[in-house]
Amino acid sequence: MMNPAVSRKAAQQRQRRTYRVRRDIFAEYDDAELLKRFRLDRAGIVAVTDIVRDKLQSKTERNRALTPEMVAITLRYLATGKMHQCSCDDFGTTQPTISRAISQTIDALADPEVICQFVAFPHTQREVQQKQAEFMQVTQFPGVVGVIDGTHIRIVSPHVDEHVYVNRKRYHSINVQVVFDAHYKILDIVARWPGSVNDARILDKSALKLMFEEQHVPAGCYLPGDSGYPCKQWLLTPYLRPQTVAQANYNSSSTLRCSRGD
Repeated sequence: MMNPAVSRKAAQQRQRRTYRVRRDIFAEYDDAELLKRFRLDRAGIVAVTDIVRDKLQSKTERNRALTPEMVAITLRYLATGKMHQCSCDDFGTTQPTISRAISQTIDALADPEVICQFVAFPHTQREVQQKQAEFMQVTQFPGVVGVIDGTHIRIVSPHVDEHVYVNRKRYHSINVQVVFDAHYKILDIVARWPGSVNDARILDKSALKLMFEEQHVPAGCYLPGDSGYPCKQWLLTPYLRPQTVAQANYNSSSTLRCSRGD
C-alpha cells in the first residue's frame, strides 16, 4: 500500500502548473515594428496598459497577472482582426488564455469609467465656447459645438436576429452614432443599434437628444448632420433643393460637408 505522504506529494506534482516563457515585445521590437504590429508604439501600449491595469489585475489575481501581455494580445487582434494571428505570434500563452485575454481587455476598455475619461460631451459654458471657437476657426461656421453622423461597423453574421443587422448596403453591421469636434475627437457615441436601424431613430432614442431638448446643453449650440436626420433648432441639416445662393453656400460649408463624410 502506498505511503499517504508519498501519494500527496505525487498528486501535488501532477497538479503543479508549468508556464511557458513569455515574450518581451519591448525588448524584441523597436517603435516602428510595434506600430506595424500593434498600431501603437511603446509609450502607447504602456498608456493603454495603465488605463486598464486595475480592472484586469482584479480578474487575474488568482493566476499570473497578464496585464501587459493581455493588452498586447488584444491590440494585435484589433490590428489584424485575426485570432489565429495572436497564436502565431506565440506570446507564451495557450489559445484559451488568448481568447480570455482579448475578452477581458475589451470589456475593461469598454467600461464606462474608462470611456468617460476620453468621451464626454461639453456641458459648461466654458467648454461649449471652446468647442465653438475651434469650429469657427476651422469652418467659419458659428455656434457649432460638434458634428453628428452615423457609421456602419461591419460584423460577422450573428446567430440571433440575423436579419435586423443587415443594413441598406446588404451587409451585417452595427450602426454607430458619433459626435465629434473640430479636431475629430469623439464627444458622444452610441454603439448598440443593429445595422437596419436608421440614423434618425438612433438619435430619437439617445440621451444626446434629451440633453439638447431638456436644455442640459447651453442655448445657441448646434450640431450639423446629414439629411438622414430631422432638422431641429439645435440640429442643422442641408437643404435638399437649395433655392438661393445663401442656401447653396450653407450646404457647401466645411461643417456640412464634414457631416456628410465628404
